[in-house]
Amino acid sequence: MKSIRHYLLIGLFSTLLLTSLVSFLVSYLATTEEVNELHDAQLVENSRLISGFLNQKINKINLEHINQALMRVSNIQFNTQENTNTDGHPYERKVAIQVWDKHGKLLLSTPSAPKHALSPLQKGFFEQKTGRHTWFIYTQQIPANQYWLMVAERSDIREEMLNNVLLSMLAGSLLALVLMTVLIGSIIKKGLAPLTKLSRAMQERDLDYLQPVKLDSTPPEELKPVFNALNHLLGRLDEGLERERRFLADAAHELRTPLTVLKLQLQVTQQANDIVKMQQGINKALASVDRSTHTVEQLLTLARLEPHKYALQRDTVDWVGLTQEVIASLFPLANQKQQNLTLNHPLDTLLYQGNRVLLAILLRNLIENAIKYSPPNSDINIVLQQNPQQIMVEVNDQGQGVPPAEIVRLTQRFYRHEQSADTHGTGLGLSIIQKILDLHDGNISFQNRPTGGLCVTVCFPVL
Repeated sequence: MKSIRHYLLIGLFSTLLLTSLVSFLVSYLATTEEVNELHDAQLVENSRLISGFLNQKINKINLEHINQALMRVSNIQFNTQENTNTDGHPYERKVAIQVWDKHGKLLLSTPSAPKHALSPLQKGFFEQKTGRHTWFIYTQQIPANQYWLMVAERSDIREEMLNNVLLSMLAGSLLALVLMTVLIGSIIKKGLAPLTKLSRAMQERDLDYLQPVKLDSTPPEELKPVFNALNHLLGRLDEGLERERRFLADAAHELRTPLTVLKLQLQVTQQANDIVKMQQGINKALASVDRSTHTVEQLLTLARLEPHKYALQRDTVDWVGLTQEVIASLFPLANQKQQNLTLNHPLDTLLYQGNRVLLAILLRNLIENAIKYSPPNSDINIVLQQNPQQIMVEVNDQGQGVPPAEIVRLTQRFYRHEQSADTHGTGLGLSIIQKILDLHDGNISFQNRPTGGLCVTVCFPVL
């Protein structure tokens, strides 16, 4: 269907045409029946009128005088050209009267009547084919003299009247059909005007303008679902573009300084004459590249965590096994600082419905932060617990802790408290953790330990 307007116009026009044809056929049959009934009644009425004049005894009727009166119209030219004089009428040749006695002798006859009897000598309606035409006859017997009166008219009288009526009906139907088509076209055009306005509004809209679509007037009820779906789509597109803009802004903000430092380090290395200093410069540049790479990975991870939580794919995850895998992957980092990683879990298995990849990222960030902010030769303890309402993961380190006033800001993007200034980081790890928790309806809390260090606890509701 290329065009709704064309489809509606063609469909409605076809429907009107079909209904008009059916109506015309029914009208034709009904009109034919009514015309025949009307002319039959007229034949009866004329027969009664003539019978009233002739209802006398035989000796009181001057048949010769009547015949002479009837023959006065013999000068009318009864031919197929339908010519008449000023005293006649074309229909005179199409009506006929005959009077027969009871012995079958023709007594009276109009010039238009044939020489033979138009019907049998019995009362009733009859039809008789004579030449190209059919005669419709009404015959009755005159009581006073037992004469048979026959009043007839030719079929073309009825046909002409019927054709005139049907032509008038056909002309009216065609005119009504044309008028209805024009009116329906105008109504369809007006009815589809909101769609036209919507199309024009979308064509004229700037690519970066993704605000909800609004028309000057309230859209009809049938278009409200379309507007709602379109505005919902624009909202999702706006969210996606906002995520991209936020990612680009974050990347530009976070990478500007590392790239500047990297450039300066390479320039210094280029000017060094000592191989040792050159090697140190290269090592520093490589460390800067590693930090920048880690920053980009963290930014990409955070950008991927934006979709709605109801679209999150969930699997059965064993927290004990998953935590052991993450600890094994981070062991080289802890080993560099001679740190001890311990895992306490009262239960052998701790099952949970969640996204395994995201939960692994959450654990890795928690433990990596503990390794990063804990001094060498310290202990980092991970505890897994469960109660009827939730699953809890605790990560305890022996670092410097966090000032109480700054705890509420730890999950903000790029925020790093002053005590971590000497530790490399992006300030994105905890914001990623917060996003993963939001997707799983979890929460996080921070508490400084009395013996020193920070205790980070994440809780997940039991599904």
